[in-house]
Amino acid sequence: MGEQKTTEKEVLTIEVEKRYTAQDFEKMPVGPPYYELINNRLVMEASPELPHQRSSLSIAKKLDDFVEQHSRGIVLEAPMDVELDEDNVFQPDILFISNERFDIIKEGRKIKGAPDLVIEILSSNKKYDQEEKKYVYELHDVLEFWLVDVKKKQVEVYENVRKEFVLRQKAYPGDTIYSNILKGFELPADYVFREIIPTPKK
Repeated sequence: MGEQKTTEKEVLTIEVEKRYTAQDFEKMPVGPPYYELINNRLVMEASPELPHQRSSLSIAKKLDDFVEQHSRGIVLEAPMDVELDEDNVFQPDILFISNERFDIIKEGRKIKGAPDLVIEILSSNKKYDQEEKKYVYELHDVLEFWLVDVKKKQVEVYENVRKEFVLRQKAYPGDTIYSNILKGFELPADYVFREIIPTPKK
């Protein structure tokens, strides 16, 4: 028998100040540390803090239960690459893809196109979520965008109107969060901002 040739995927060497593309991003090694491509810049994702993780899990759990119960699509969590164009590959904290947009789900580790709903939970890189990423999401027809601030205990819900996000709700503890695209989905803000270490039941 002849020798079997093994082919290895080319791995990207990261250089400071270099401009990258989605094609370059394909060569990133699988696994941590995780990066996002934001306007041609590679930005490393820091490990999220406990309040971030607690809120992310709370939202994803309720959202996934609702979507599955009503057969509306699929809910995914980071790390999951979402390629929006040649300059931007993001890892939203939580995303929802409706049945109608299933064609953006590609083989391997990537979503290529805009999810219906994106939820970003603010961490140390606030600027990216609040400004650059938010702007790219609206340009690429993400229909709804939630910005969750665990420090302020605040959730902003935006609706995409002609490629521009319009603030539809600002929710705080005691309020109920509503989705514009998932009619019937309601989420108590108190549940989003639950205690990190629950009080033991007596």
